[in-house]
Amino acid sequence: MDQKSDGLQVEREINVCIAAKDWKKVIDFGQEAPFEERVKFLWVWPLQEDLERIRICFERLAISRVLSIGCGTGLLEWLISRATGIHIAGVEKDENWWRSKHATTTYIPMQFAEALNDAHQGQQQRWHALMFCYFNDGCAFREYVQNFNGCYVIVIGPRDGKGIHTDPMPFHVNFPAEQRWDWVCQFRIGNENRNHVVIYQRQ
Repeated sequence: MDQKSDGLQVEREINVCIAAKDWKKVIDFGQEAPFEERVKFLWVWPLQEDLERIRICFERLAISRVLSIGCGTGLLEWLISRATGIHIAGVEKDENWWRSKHATTTYIPMQFAEALNDAHQGQQQRWHALMFCYFNDGCAFREYVQNFNGCYVIVIGPRDGKGIHTDPMPFHVNFPAEQRWDWVCQFRIGNENRNHVVIYQRQ
């Protein structure tokens, strides 16, 4: 079986779990699969206790609606939503790709923005938080935050010194110059001592 067939089989197994709404089995799969295989589907595979931490944090901060920017398949967002009850939608820019026969399955409601501001027009008050997971475009990040009226920004990515770069990095976020954001919650996610979740609040 070639790598493409292996990938399709893994995707089918994930889809079966998702169809059954069995988020715990999806998490177990992520822990059992080799790192090189699972990162093809998700850079951050949470543990059950990670999702419980997210639930507690979101509940304490009254976050119940999250918009995930550059969400890809939305698999992490689906896991968080199923485990916590939080509503999460995603934004991607290339609608032609994500609607094509070559695209992988998506797992959450998806919006497609022709321009950075489109994701916010007419709905700024709907979202309590923006989420960026393994995002890698600092200029786009600042434009999204600049046009966001909510109170929280969630950054998920690698810790310093792990040989992986994202923009923003979880603990080194370059927010728009005229805004002030301070982190209010942070914790490791996954079992590899590699990734962190950091929640920032507008001041």
